[in-house]
Amino acid sequence: MLFNTIEFVLFFTIVCISLVLFKFRQFQIMLLLFSSYFFFYYTSNYLIILLLFTTVWNYYFAKIIWKSTNPITKKYFLIINLVGSLGLLGLFKYADFGIEQFNNLAHYMGYSEIPYLDLILPIGISFYTFQALSYTIDVYRGKLIPCKSFLEFTLFVAFFPQLVAGPII
Repeated sequence: MLFNTIEFVLFFTIVCISLVLFKFRQFQIMLLLFSSYFFFYYTSNYLIILLLFTTVWNYYFAKIIWKSTNPITKKYFLIINLVGSLGLLGLFKYADFGIEQFNNLAHYMGYSEIPYLDLILPIGISFYTFQALSYTIDVYRGKLIPCKSFLEFTLFVAFFPQLVAGPII
């Protein structure tokens, strides 16, 4: 579902009208969350698993970091979180680029090439990865208290209208 299609305009209109009609906060959160995940599923299909993983990963690491009293332990958990989140992003964005560079060098040196992974790049992976990381880093720095509601954090990471803005935010 591209942002400049009639499908998106209809989808967005239905979501907005539903939000206006139903003023109950918990319903609005669930509606926006369902809409966001529907949007991601519609555009990236099974790759929504990466969004779920990133959300759960960062939510729980922020909680662990917050509860840690030792600064070294906090930094250790932050580093693990960064490596996991950025590793996943790097795998999907740069794996084939790295393989291409390796194959160029291997070809030059007379070695056999390795096959490309041909991974599909999920929509918004950079955006939601950095969105989740910014939260975890703010918790680490003491600028934020960890969110008590997993649903609200999930909505923060996956909120579909933000994807329209992309990395400009």
